[in-house]
Amino acid sequence: MRRLIVGATWLSPIALIILWPHAPLAGLTNLRELDLTRNGLTDAGMEHLKALTNLQVLRLGSDELISSAGLRKLQALTRLERLNLAGTLITDVASVKRPILGWAQRLPNPSHFLGGHPVAGKTQSGLGGSDPAIFDGEPWIFTPAEGQDVRPFDTWFEIVRATGASLRFMRADVHDQQIAFLSHLAFVVSSAFAETVQRRADTTLGGPGYRGMVRLAGGDPAMYEAIAGENRDALVDAIDQFDGVLHRYRQRIGGGTKLKELFGGAVHVAH
Repeated sequence: MRRLIVGATWLSPIALIILWPHAPLAGLTNLRELDLTRNGLTDAGMEHLKALTNLQVLRLGSDELISSAGLRKLQALTRLERLNLAGTLITDVASVKRPILGWAQRLPNPSHFLGGHPVAGKTQSGLGGSDPAIFDGEPWIFTPAEGQDVRPFDTWFEIVRATGASLRFMRADVHDQQIAFLSHLAFVVSSAFAETVQRRADTTLGGPGYRGMVRLAGGDPAMYEAIAGENRDALVDAIDQFDGVLHRYRQRIGGGTKLKELFGGAVHVAH
């Protein structure tokens, strides 16, 4: 039986999943060697995971293990280029796809890599923040290279569907543009809102609306830094677009004209 082991922070900005290895991975002798990030899969975390799941087979090699490691920097992926990955399929869960696909082209067989992004997450990291329903109804986006045959990943697709997620496919550049608006802009706005409010108001008076707005601002700043750096152009464009809309709101509110129509349009979009 194949085993699935997932690092506690596998939804970090750059993370890798090694699927269905047919032979031992040369150069890896224990799970600690997969701990490439300060929040990665440590020995202590592994023991905790073992206790929670009653897993008995935890060694690397053969076809007994799927493993993932949170990787904070793209450069860390170069360690995997030195491994014997023949017959191994690889995917990732990064929220920025173009840099990852660029790295994948340096693999001995780039067609054995398929970019992936589960559009789900929490600001809380670690096993304590785990949620068995986190993928329910959420899109899991895959970004195959042009002309890539994704049929070898069918087993992985079955696992993804079993989590409750829905499969979506698109080009890497389209993904990065879309996610800049749908996800990355959100943590920028949340952070800017939190900074603005902190300077001018007593945050202890804030209710659910305030807490909802600042939730993403409480996320990992190192993760946000990595995402903003890797998806800079698309994110700057999203910020500019938002800035234009916010300026229009300011003008309408300042002039007191057609405010119901202004907010009514946003309500329609939200539903």
